[in-house]
Amino acid sequence: AAMSVSAGWQAPWRALGALGRELAAEWAAQDVRAVLCQLLLLWLGLSLLGVRLAWRAYGGTVAALCYRTGPA
Repeated sequence: AAMSVSAGWQAPWRALGALGRELAAEWAAQDVRAVLCQLLLLWLGLSLLGVRLAWRAYGGTVAALCYRTGPA
């Protein structure tokens, strides 16, 4: 019984592998990976800029909440 179950699972995995290879070939042809990489880098840069601006605006308030100014 175990042999038939494993044999039954092999066919879908092979189909998924073939589909994955086809998608990878299409990605390589269309340079989708390069576009995705550029979008992720742009998103990272905008996020860091946003954090920097937010820290400039609210950093003092956050630091005041985190540190005690009086005697321990």
